[in-house]
Amino acid sequence: MSYFPFFIDITNKPCLIVGGGIVALRKIEKLLPFDVEIIVISPAFCKEIQEMEGIHRICRKFHPTDIVGKMFVIGATDDEAVNSQISEICNAEGILVNIVDDREKCGFFFPALVKKGEFVAGFSSGGGSPVAVQYIRQKVEEVVPDYFDRVVEVLSSVRQKIKTEIPDIAEREKAFRKVFDYAMENNGEVREEEISILLER
Repeated sequence: MSYFPFFIDITNKPCLIVGGGIVALRKIEKLLPFDVEIIVISPAFCKEIQEMEGIHRICRKFHPTDIVGKMFVIGATDDEAVNSQISEICNAEGILVNIVDDREKCGFFFPALVKKGEFVAGFSSGGGSPVAVQYIRQKVEEVVPDYFDRVVEVLSSVRQKIKTEIPDIAEREKAFRKVFDYAMENNGEVREEEISILLER
């Protein structure tokens, strides 16, 4: 079964991670760049989680009421019974859940990510082959230039202007392409006046 890749805004949304080891740490590290509110519950935390900033730690065992009000939940414990309980409760309450290394209990999967500023690409095999997904992620990472985030910023800055001033869809697409090509040629270092001249042409 394949999974549809929704891109959703999780900024300041509450996320619960149950588990305090290295596996939980990897999930936290993936989430932190997206400014999500991360609550981590575990009787003990690894050194990296214990010292990490930007998260809320609760040092105790998981309780079913912990999922209340959470946008999504991640089960990253080494206790299969606890992970099963987390999955069952979340499914009953309609809360998205990911149980690490147990695809049958997951409502969503963590994709392998390539992130450059606002540009994000995610890859998944539906939990079937993490090795294959990592291979593709690395290949994409190699071809996406370091300055690509600046290129995206340039296009974002002119998006409304082009939509407002160029009503014809075909001409609008040409304008976006011109700006994109110019930004790529200049490593994303483009001034506003340069864009204006480019669009006037």
